[in-house]
Amino acid sequence: MAMPYEWWHSGYDRLCHAFTAHQASEAYFEAACAHSVPPEHVLRSRSGALCVPCLVEVGSAMEDDHTWRG
Repeated sequence: MAMPYEWWHSGYDRLCHAFTAHQASEAYFEAACAHSVPPEHVLRSRSGALCVPCLVEVGSAMEDDHTWRG
């Protein structure tokens, strides 16, 4: 089953990245594209341009889960 993602704004590159809903580490949040951000630089809102590598990773996970329909 595909992991649920939250799209949050990174203060480092000003893009909105896909983060898993349940992060394992409290020191850094890691996005689907491997972009990592400390909690103080994450705005938990969907603002700014979406990260294209995150979009590809999330889309690929949907295809693997057979929930992608084209």
